[in-house]
Amino acid sequence: MKHFAILALASAALIPGAALAQAQAPAQAPAAGQAAPAAGAAVTTGATVYDTSGGVVGTVESTDGTNAVVNTGTVKAAIPLTSLGAGAQGPVLAMTKAQLEAAAGQQQAQASADFKAKLVPGATVYGTGGAQLGTIKSVDASGVTLTTADGDAVLPVTGFGPGPQGILLGMTAAQLKAAMAGAAPSGGAAAAAGTTADATTATADTTATTQSAAPAKAKRKTR
Repeated sequence: MKHFAILALASAALIPGAALAQAQAPAQAPAAGQAAPAAGAAVTTGATVYDTSGGVVGTVESTDGTNAVVNTGTVKAAIPLTSLGAGAQGPVLAMTKAQLEAAAGQQQAQASADFKAKLVPGATVYGTGGAQLGTIKSVDASGVTLTTADGDAVLPVTGFGPGPQGILLGMTAAQLKAAMAGAAPSGGAAAAAGTTADATTATADTTATTQSAAPAKAKRKTR
């Protein structure tokens, strides 16, 4: 059995704290004396998103023409462009930064619970390159035991996430193979190596003692 840490993660979905939520902004009335933001805001990467009171919500990290990924500094949330209005300063969202982060946190917790329910013995695991890496043998406090063509390996639960084919491990097949091949020897093997080294040292010491005693015998015989 080989234990080692995940060497690479290929998706933000596998990184704790990088939640990507699909947030649907609720309709909210504008503050007193403030005009409602116009719909259909022109959203560009790098733009600052504000709430209806003028507070900063976050920055647009990317957009695909349908959603805008807003980074609050704590979470990343995919906001439908239809939920963003056009304000005097830039895009306006009918949620505050705290409300968006709370919604994203709840969604991440639910998604995490749903995913962990799929980490069961017999489930197939794929690598970031799309190759099948092996099947789950067991899941316990020490991590997920994955049975591969090269043997069993125990990996942390945080290294797994949802992928297009099912359960995804944040490593390619080549990275997993290299990590398993480079795993440190077990304690028993190290102890055995130490015992062998001690025995070799003891043999060398005995030989040295015999050689140093030989000249003394020769002198006594000469007398």
